[in-house]
Amino acid sequence: MSDRIIRRLVPEDLPAYMEIYLNAYPAGKDLSDECYEKYYNRNLQSMTVFDHVNFYGMFEDGQLIATMKLIDFDMNLFGQMRRSTGLMALGVHPLHKRKGAARDMVKFFEEYTVESGGCISMLLPFRMDFYKKLGYGCGTKLDEYHIKTEYLPDIRDRHELAGLRLLRRDEADAALECYTEFVKQNHGAVCKFEEEVRDFRDDDEVRRLGWFEEGKLTGYAAFTFENTSDCNYTLNRMNVKELVYHDAAVLRKLLAGLRMQADLAQSVVVRSGEPDFYHVLASCQDMSGGYIDFGFLQTNVSAVGTMYKICDFGKFFEVAAHREFPVVDLTAGFDVTDDVTGETERFAVQFAGGKWAYQAGGEAYDTAEVHVTCRRSDLSSLFMGSAEFGGLVRLGVMTVDKPEFVRTLDLLLHAEQKPFTNTDY
Repeated sequence: MSDRIIRRLVPEDLPAYMEIYLNAYPAGKDLSDECYEKYYNRNLQSMTVFDHVNFYGMFEDGQLIATMKLIDFDMNLFGQMRRSTGLMALGVHPLHKRKGAARDMVKFFEEYTVESGGCISMLLPFRMDFYKKLGYGCGTKLDEYHIKTEYLPDIRDRHELAGLRLLRRDEADAALECYTEFVKQNHGAVCKFEEEVRDFRDDDEVRRLGWFEEGKLTGYAAFTFENTSDCNYTLNRMNVKELVYHDAAVLRKLLAGLRMQADLAQSVVVRSGEPDFYHVLASCQDMSGGYIDFGFLQTNVSAVGTMYKICDFGKFFEVAAHREFPVVDLTAGFDVTDDVTGETERFAVQFAGGKWAYQAGGEAYDTAEVHVTCRRSDLSSLFMGSAEFGGLVRLGVMTVDKPEFVRTLDLLLHAEQKPFTNTDY
């Protein structure tokens, strides 16, 4: 039987790490010395300088066969900053696949989350079914709108837009400070970690349109121009990479500033995690002209990125104890199934005085007023606020023994703001 260990990687492990990394993520990479040096130096910097980036590897009989980076995130959890952990760059050696290495690495990642004080494990899935079976629930959808630029909000009085200007590259610190303030206002958002900050500073393709109030940057739109014609350089679209704003008025001014570029870009791609974003637009009909029976015009494409797993429900409720609820007194029992082992975990959640509290064990479950049966993945989505209880029951994703409590639980577990982050990790 093979001897396996997982341990933190050190600079001496980088040559073996690079062999796995370049083969696990081949897109945009080759085996040239130039490419190798580029990614070697970037990973060396991350490993030796960046405090929030942690390299781990699995060794089998002394050989490195799997690697990953664990990111210590500062995350907005229902209005207060908490620690969470992200899984990044999970890779398995090309000749050591289908040996359970990836699953064992994910298990280690989850243990790391709990032991390091993280409230939630987060990842961007390469295979959604694989991670859902491991207990990860889907987060909030990202909606991407590709519309005519003229459909963005317009502000005719140019005096109202006097605070708009293009940011200089040496104003990166102001933009990062603005982004951090944005995170503190939005549930599920995470602060940029060191690798993101490095790329943010080095990016010389992205333009940033900023809004200033009394000399302070309170919002920005990061975008690029992309040519849409093989023969006409004047036909372009704007691709908005980030839309950061401290309030609705700032958002409207940023969108109006982008609309002013309609002479340069006939269309614009805008992404948002706000489900109601389409109401901001004069028309949300996208450039495809798509039509779905009967009478539905295509507006956008949607995608799921971040998935969440609550690895330890007791600890999650400790760090999320500040979440506010309607003042309804109710104790609900949850019978949670692990898709991998088939084992169940029973506990109760007491709602009282506008707060919630975790009650461990089968006895607490048995004495609850209503009982819910579900999978860990779906309950993670529900407790994070990216799913609605009533909808999950209507669809049969969750079952409840007393239907008369569905409306009350739907009211209690509704999140005022769905969790969303467009962080690249």
